[in-house]
Amino acid sequence: MAMDIVVSAKTGRVPVTIIHVKGSVDTSTYEAFQASGEEAFNSGARHVLIDMTEVSYITSAGFRAISQIFKLLRGNLTAKDSAMMSQGLRDGSYKSPNLKLLNPNDRVVEALKLAGFDTFLEIFYDMDEAIKSFE
Repeated sequence: MAMDIVVSAKTGRVPVTIIHVKGSVDTSTYEAFQASGEEAFNSGARHVLIDMTEVSYITSAGFRAISQIFKLLRGNLTAKDSAMMSQGLRDGSYKSPNLKLLNPNDRVVEALKLAGFDTFLEIFYDMDEAIKSFE
């Protein structure tokens, strides 16, 4: 199944790059999805919202792409910040300040939970609330 990606931007407290994904994120499409995140990062994006409103399903390949985007956005953390993030990931208290998700359907949410991504990525169902959450 085909996938379309459109990138836009909105400004809340900080500029937010929105990656609108339409279709399935799987082994045949994850590279384009990951490339859109890398391109956004290389263009200066530091706060990214992945709009999953029109994502029908996601496979482990899609999770690898999200993980790569997450790794890019967390940047060069100090040793202290890195230790705090690692501890927070272990105890479930860490939420990414740089990468968030918007409007995944029930099927995608279930996959996110099974993969553990819901423990460190915030999920929003309102664009304005998502944009406001970035600091």
